Amino acid sequence: MTISARLDRCLLATCLAFISLSADAERHDQSADAGQELFLRYQCWQCHGYEGQGGGAARVAPTQYPYEAFVRFVRYPNIMPAYTTELLSDDELRSIYEYLRSIPEPPPIEDIPALNDL
Repeated sequence: MTISARLDRCLLATCLAFISLSADAERHDQSADAGQELFLRYQCWQCHGYEGQGGGAARVAPTQYPYEAFVRFVRYPNIMPAYTTELLSDDELRSIYEYLRSIPEPPPIEDIPALNDL
């Protein structure tokens, strides 16, 4: 195989990998968008805040939980109502999880100028 053929194969593999990663990122974004809609529809915001920051309940975003722990937290909670698969499908729960993962970490308090003046 010539060097040119090897370079062509390498370029093709790189392009295919990039296309695959772009498609995965787009699916993640769509899942996060759907998750935000579900977070609002199921009224998770009433206790966890609009961005999952907590307030009346545990802070759930940005989530540090692995997905399996998040499922147990939602399906078999200690305090909040359980969201069984009859109420919330596994796909819907995965979308909510992706939404919570998409929320960026808030800045440290010392980096918020208005709070430094208090």
